[in-house]
Amino acid sequence: MGQHKGNVPLKLVPSPFGKTTSRTPLFTVIFLAACSFCAAIFSFAFGTAPVKSSSLTKFTLASAAPFQFKLLDGSSSALSTQPLRFLGGTSSAFSTPLLRFFSGSVSINGAGQSLLNNPSLRQNIRVILDDTDKQISYEVKIPFVIYGEKIAETEFEEGSEVSVKSVGGIVTVSTPKGEYTGRLIRLRAKLQDEYLNYNKKYFRGEIWFQAQNSRTLVINYLDLEDYLLGVVPLEIGLKDNHYFEALKCAAVAARTFAINRIWENRAFYDVTATVKDQAYGGLDVETGIDSRSVIETTGYILTYKSKPAIVFYSANCGGYTEDIANVFGPVNLPYLKGVQDGDPPYCERSPSFRWSENYTPAEIIRFLFDAKYIKSLNYILENLEIPERYTSGRAKSLIVRLKEHKPIVIPGNKIREVIKSKKDNSILRSSNFEIEIVKNGNGVTKIKLTGKGNGHGVGMCQWGALNQSRAGVPYNEILQHYFPGTELTQAYTN
Repeated sequence: MGQHKGNVPLKLVPSPFGKTTSRTPLFTVIFLAACSFCAAIFSFAFGTAPVKSSSLTKFTLASAAPFQFKLLDGSSSALSTQPLRFLGGTSSAFSTPLLRFFSGSVSINGAGQSLLNNPSLRQNIRVILDDTDKQISYEVKIPFVIYGEKIAETEFEEGSEVSVKSVGGIVTVSTPKGEYTGRLIRLRAKLQDEYLNYNKKYFRGEIWFQAQNSRTLVINYLDLEDYLLGVVPLEIGLKDNHYFEALKCAAVAARTFAINRIWENRAFYDVTATVKDQAYGGLDVETGIDSRSVIETTGYILTYKSKPAIVFYSANCGGYTEDIANVFGPVNLPYLKGVQDGDPPYCERSPSFRWSENYTPAEIIRFLFDAKYIKSLNYILENLEIPERYTSGRAKSLIVRLKEHKPIVIPGNKIREVIKSKKDNSILRSSNFEIEIVKNGNGVTKIKLTGKGNGHGVGMCQWGALNQSRAGVPYNEILQHYFPGTELTQAYTN
């Protein structure tokens, strides 16, 4: 997409959210300058914090031509032709990326925000445990307290039954002492060293019941560091002092990911408890060595140009990590370029480094049909080939040749979704593989794929990190290896 050339006129226009003070371009300049001045005074007095001026929170920014927001790190937003309507400091015209004003600067999607030494940095996280339109009923195993915005704190004995149901944006919690209603109702342990239960698991922090129309969101609200105690054990399975530096890498990566999610400031929750974000198991999965890795890295995150980095990791890179642009599209992040895992690869010492899959022609045809590349199963497979590879060895594309059909080209970053693993019908372990075609007089009879690695390959290779740790490499050097150009920064200390 080309960038618009020339000056782009911006103006303030009447907002549906409230009255705009002026519509003149001159006032726009004065207005924004005043906001920046106020932000500077606010920051000087109280530290860097979101601008909360009421005049800033209700206006629409319109453009007669495509425009971009320039970020402090020199990057730009996508071109837009839509008016930006700002309410409460955020853009309601965009959900992704989310635009915000922070002390006179605009940032995109959390990663552009300067969080370091920021007193407004929220160190608590909201983890969604459940999302249901059904009634929830269970026994709370410990003494607890119910409270809410208009609900006085009420204590309950251990073993009390609660029933929860949401209707029309209002959640009702029924207890032995009566019903409590509101948009959000909170539960916390009565005693400091006890933990609430939900769905046969125990959790640090509080349990919230949030109404979203007629659905109930069950949210675990807790300290970010406590959250990580339930994440790191599920990221790396080996629990041995030889691998402790890799566990610290996992703690830093998970914390960096979580902070980016927190600063997206979603309406009801920050992260899910599944691998969609980061797997989280609560108190039940905590181990001593994993907890020590979190404690010894308290507050440390990966940053790039003083902003939290975007972190990725996969199980096994197959000897060479991958450029982010080759997997997730045209994204330019210098610290997410492909790097050699080692020579020989550190990740070679793992059960997932090499793999193989065997298919019949009919199974390949079925994959193409399921992925909507063909409209019928009545085709004859003639060949599969990889015309070009990335430096890592992963396929740039896969060409499938069928009799009486034009060649089908599957992009490299889609191969794993189209060609499934026969083990459990999950995505293919890697796009780094060799193809062996077996034929007889009747044509293709068997296709064998022999590959390396497990996962997309972007960012940190977990098996590589484990074996670097075993070889005595400290965690900061491991992180620098997989995220070159980033810095290990302590965003907070408490």
